[in-house]
Amino acid sequence: MKHILIGFLLTLFGAPTYAQNSPLTFGGGEYEVPHTEDNCLSDEDRDAIRAQLRINVEQLRVDGKLTSSGDREDVQFIWPLQKATGFEWNSYYGISNYVDQNPTPALGDYYCNERTYDGHKGTDIFTWPFPWYMYENDLVEVIAGEEGVIINKADGFEDDHCDCYGSWNAIYVQHADGSVAWYGHMKSGSLTEKEVGESVVEGEFLGVVASSGCSSGPHLHLEVYDSEGNLIDPYAGDCNDLNADSWWEDQAENRVPTLNTILTHDATPEHGCPLVNEDPHMSNDFYSGDEVFTAFYFHDGLAGTTFDCRIKMPDGTVWNDWSFTIGTTYNASWWYWSWFLPEEGPNGVWTLEADYEGETIVHEFNYGVYVGVDDWTDKEVKIIPNPSSTNLIEIVGVPVENEIYFYDATGKLVKHISNSTQLEIGDISAGLYYVTIQSSNGQLLVEKFVKN
Repeated sequence: MKHILIGFLLTLFGAPTYAQNSPLTFGGGEYEVPHTEDNCLSDEDRDAIRAQLRINVEQLRVDGKLTSSGDREDVQFIWPLQKATGFEWNSYYGISNYVDQNPTPALGDYYCNERTYDGHKGTDIFTWPFPWYMYENDLVEVIAGEEGVIINKADGFEDDHCDCYGSWNAIYVQHADGSVAWYGHMKSGSLTEKEVGESVVEGEFLGVVASSGCSSGPHLHLEVYDSEGNLIDPYAGDCNDLNADSWWEDQAENRVPTLNTILTHDATPEHGCPLVNEDPHMSNDFYSGDEVFTAFYFHDGLAGTTFDCRIKMPDGTVWNDWSFTIGTTYNASWWYWSWFLPEEGPNGVWTLEADYEGETIVHEFNYGVYVGVDDWTDKEVKIIPNPSSTNLIEIVGVPVENEIYFYDATGKLVKHISNSTQLEIGDISAGLYYVTIQSSNGQLLVEKFVKN
């Protein structure tokens, strides 16, 4: 599952139309997610795993920690991934490979397509965009698709490569009917503290998505066997010859066209593997003269579907809007435009918006407002209280000799105070403010403040 940007395919698409301003640059295309030269598990690896599972299951039954009802209807999977707390992107994944249903070298997935590779025995769910950013920050978690008992656990293997290296970190869960789910390629040291023989409930944390074992990028490999040890494909379809029924609680469509996120960048984003070759160049702070890159990231973007884009000024006025029609269906794709925002402003919080398939995604960025922390990085600057319902606040961690400016969300200056850290704010209304603090030697700092 190697992640490669295969280049700009812009000649396949019609030119977008721009209502007011033209972009400086335009690019993007497919983000291809092929597999490694080898299967994620060799036949020898898989045989060794199954042998260990048989030993563990036998012992757990002797210990009274494992029983089986044999009732297939007891097992219905929920989606096995979730966003970490505080991770706010609209979506975070795509599907690169389903189970290969064709026993010959030819390919065939459950949907009668070829979205798989020869001999693949699971479902590969990759993280996107910027999978190494998500890996570094533990942003996508593997959860139990169904309740059950942990019957094996492997951890401690290297997890940040893009080829076949070592063993994978994995959790194996047996369900009430005797079926077993394998959750593979997780992050070393992230796996649940629960041990073999302990139970997990549906939706319980198992680990963090990574790239351990034979893997060329962060993804979850989900592999499922029934109570007789037969491989199953959780997706029901006309070309699923392994099992007739879906094993999902709510099976999604084969393609779910989704705008995963929209972002602003200070340079063209770089996609690569592993971490050293990926540079998102994400930024939400821009100033006069900066080039702003507005980018849109999809999974299952369908050919012929259109997304509508807008850049809004702080007062809600549309500065520019445009539309783009996707020309080819991809597992993952991205498109970007760069602009010079007007030098005259207005400064404040600008908004990037996009409509796609009935959803509106919004991303805020700052223009002419944030100026970054320089020599004050050793100080802990706080506005107390924040948010505040009082008319008196204090700013700690800054020099007494200062100039303090309150800007509202539109970038309008509403209050200016000199040489004080005790601030009377009874004359400003409730809302969000950007407090700019300037010291006598010209150092600048900006903090968000909310008055209730």
